[in-house]
Amino acid sequence: MQVLCDTSFLMVLVEKPIKHVDRIEHEFGRLDFIVPDIVVGELKRLAEKAGPKRAMMAKTAIEIVKAKFKEVRVPKAAHVDDSIVEYATEKKCTVATIDTNLRRRLIANQVLVLTLSRDRLTVANPNID
Repeated sequence: MQVLCDTSFLMVLVEKPIKHVDRIEHEFGRLDFIVPDIVVGELKRLAEKAGPKRAMMAKTAIEIVKAKFKEVRVPKAAHVDDSIVEYATEKKCTVATIDTNLRRRLIANQVLVLTLSRDRLTVANPNID
């Protein structure tokens, strides 16, 4: 299962190890994490312009993306979240996010959402068709 990661998820990933990935994989199959090119762009801007702690987290997130994840091109939109919703809806892929507003939009569009709760990877909308 392809899992599109947004900026919020990647930034948290840098800070805390994720637990229960195996439980999600048991339920849904192998998770292949992908990252939109625009999210990498957002991380690069954070690395340059954010305060020291967030800039370092963004740099580390970029390194993780390059080493372990696949970067994908997504359609450009006015806002990064718009591109994520459009790509996930069109490609029928899951999205990993911590962002509450994005999570609500994805759920409204019948997109499976993974999120973190107490450092555990969980399904935000388990009753999706």
